[in-house]
Amino acid sequence: MKTTQAQRRATDTYRKKNPEKIRYQNTLGSARSFINPKTEKMKNNIKVATEDGHFNYLDDLKSLRELIDNRIKELEVNE
Repeated sequence: MKTTQAQRRATDTYRKKNPEKIRYQNTLGSARSFINPKTEKMKNNIKVATEDGHFNYLDDLKSLRELIDNRIKELEVNE
């Protein structure tokens, strides 16, 4: 289905009025894509980045999990 001019204008207007929400959504999407790569392009990017041994995908995931767990604890304490 083709996007109409009105839909594109509405999207642009929303993005201009809500830049924080857009940044939040983009950041969340990036995190999810790193954790659970669904496209072949993203899977290939991870493969290429880790082939030389400079990055370790499993270690990076574990590090992210630790950061997330710590952040959850912080937020739960401050509720």
